[in-house]
Amino acid sequence: MQTIAIFVAAYRELSARRLFWLALGTTLLVVGIFASVGINEIGLTLFGLNGASPFFNTNAMSPETFYKLFFVKFGIEWWLGMLATVLALVTTCGIVPDLVAPGSIDLILAKPISRPRLFLTKYATGLLFAALQVLIFSTAVFFVIGIRGGAWEWALFLAVPIVTFFYSLLFSICAMVGMVTRSSIASLILTVMAWAAISAVTFGEWLTNQGLLANTMDIVACERVLADTTKPPDEDRRAEVEERLAHAMESRPNWLTAHGWFYWIYVGLPKTAETLDAMERVLIDTAKIPSGLKGEAFSGPRVFEPNEATVEEFQAAVHEQSASRSLWWVLGTSLAFEAVMLWIATAVFVRRDY
Repeated sequence: MQTIAIFVAAYRELSARRLFWLALGTTLLVVGIFASVGINEIGLTLFGLNGASPFFNTNAMSPETFYKLFFVKFGIEWWLGMLATVLALVTTCGIVPDLVAPGSIDLILAKPISRPRLFLTKYATGLLFAALQVLIFSTAVFFVIGIRGGAWEWALFLAVPIVTFFYSLLFSICAMVGMVTRSSIASLILTVMAWAAISAVTFGEWLTNQGLLANTMDIVACERVLADTTKPPDEDRRAEVEERLAHAMESRPNWLTAHGWFYWIYVGLPKTAETLDAMERVLIDTAKIPSGLKGEAFSGPRVFEPNEATVEEFQAAVHEQSASRSLWWVLGTSLAFEAVMLWIATAVFVRRDY
């Protein structure tokens, strides 16, 4: 009962802020924009205005498929995965600093409740706001797709736990910084900076991994060409392949070193991008989007390509390697990072003399 009382009080305090209702109002506005976009035999429509498109029309895909793809690419990647997350951080960044503010902390510590439970209850309040925001968005989009697309897709509600988990990875940083600095502004700024650093390391690992994979495939393909006795290459072709093989072998140690550094840093960080990618995979599979429209959406753009191996082989290898990192590995390493952040924040809260 004590925990529930603190949880309810924290929620009331949060909902009393104008920013809370502004964030929820913005979510409904985004849903309105989502609902205003339509598709017909010519192309796309927006607020009744038609725009011709050779790719997005009812001759190329059904309204059901269009709205599902629109939710995956716009709803998850841009709104829930970026803009709504920033809005939620702005709204909730003051929860922990307000907890330890002079005057407030004296009254709270007078209650017969342990400090770890008190801090984690306040932390859960921030996650509740994120879950509420995602739930409102998913519910509204569920009815939009059902009414306009003719498909009642219950899998959309998987966004609530997955996006809340994604948000918790960043909010744990915000809570830890807020506990140490006691500043809402510092916790917000440093969390956004940490998010940018995590994204940079993730991109660096992805980039060097693609380069290493292309280098490996080049070496294997060149050796296969040189070892082919049934169709041996002519002298010019052999010289060209030998030169490429020598160049690939020379650059391989650099790729191994670069990727190794990025990978081991990446392992210890929360997998924010891969968490959202997992959400997209689940929705695309459960929503039964035609395979021709899926593309290689989760492999990212191709920066490197092997000279000897085909583009199709390289795409397949990149996709296979991306899928080899299981969801449990993504969740496990991310949860370990979050646990460390919460342990630091809780330890500071328990040991600090107020």
